[in-house]
Amino acid sequence: ACEYDTYTADFAQEQLATSPHGKKISIKVGDALETLVQLISDDQQFDLVFIDADKQGYQEYYDKILDGNLLEFDGIICVDNTLYQGQAYSTQEVSENGKAIQKFNDYVAQDSRVDKVLLPLRDGLTIIRRVI
Repeated sequence: ACEYDTYTADFAQEQLATSPHGKKISIKVGDALETLVQLISDDQQFDLVFIDADKQGYQEYYDKILDGNLLEFDGIICVDNTLYQGQAYSTQEVSENGKAIQKFNDYVAQDSRVDKVLLPLRDGLTIIRRVI
C-alpha cells in the first residue's frame, strides 16, 4: 500500500496488526509515484492495484503501473471516484479534480491495453483488466 500521510499509515498498520493476514501487507509512506518507481526497480508485480489518490495524478499512476509492468497480465486495477460527484460527465463547469477525472476516463476508454467498465456505485468505480 502507498500512503502519503504518516498518521494514516500508522493507523492502518495498527489495524493490520490485528489480522492474521496483516503481515502480507506492507505500507510504503511517501509520494506514490516515487513508490511506484521503486516497486518497478524491484521487479514487483501485482494481481490487483487499487487507485484512490489525488485525482489529478490518476493518469500518471495508471500509466506508471502499466508501462512499468507492475500489473500482471489479466491483473485488475480498480479506480475509485471515477464519477467524481457527478462531474465526470457533466456539461456544466467542473472543478480541476472533475476535469482530471473526465480526462482520465476518456484516456482509459481509448486504451487498447485494457478491458474496462465503469460501475455507477456511489462515486464511481472503474474496473480495468490488463489484456496486453
